[in-house]
Amino acid sequence: MPESIWVKYAAVLKVNLRLAWLNPALMAAGWLFLTPLIFSIGNLDQAGSALVLEQFVSLAGVMLITPLFLPEQDKEIRELIESKYTDSTGIYLLRILLAALTLLVYICVFAGTMLALDSEFEGLAYIAGTFATAFFMGSLGLLAYAVSNQVTIGYLIPLGWYLFNLFTGSKYVQKLDLFSLAKGSFEEKYGLLAVGFCFVVAALLVKKMQRSRR
Repeated sequence: MPESIWVKYAAVLKVNLRLAWLNPALMAAGWLFLTPLIFSIGNLDQAGSALVLEQFVSLAGVMLITPLFLPEQDKEIRELIESKYTDSTGIYLLRILLAALTLLVYICVFAGTMLALDSEFEGLAYIAGTFATAFFMGSLGLLAYAVSNQVTIGYLIPLGWYLFNLFTGSKYVQKLDLFSLAKGSFEEKYGLLAVGFCFVVAALLVKKMQRSRR
């Protein structure tokens, strides 16, 4: 019955809020609270606003999305997730959706605070662009984690791309430039978002193949 499905996934959501969402959400929130201590967020022009959003706020995506497979490091939780009670892919999708929504809310609140402090930028475009960058990095980390089964590698790969992009500019990364807003271009954000979705699909396929081999 459809109702029983909704009840089942409501119960799964409640458990996953504690297991897979709470700690990453607190970590990302802590980072965003620290950001104004590192860089002023008031009275910025568009270039300065883009720098804060793309180079600092976007890192919240790595914190929120990369560790979503972490609960399965516990054997008992992994066996429960992979049981016939619920579809593991559905559970992972639920976690990804929850993390993405949390990321969007965080970005909106942070950007709204910047605007309230008289920073000048196009609100919706900068929010969408920051989300695309954050989602891409988080999804890259999620895929790296799925392939390696090591959360440390999941964090290192997107941070490596971040540093490579930061120090080489757009010369090598081309359409996957994380910091294109600071250069006055939004076009790259479409590519980042699309590739990010591909990374998520690939990560889910990897987890499904790993499950079938057990």
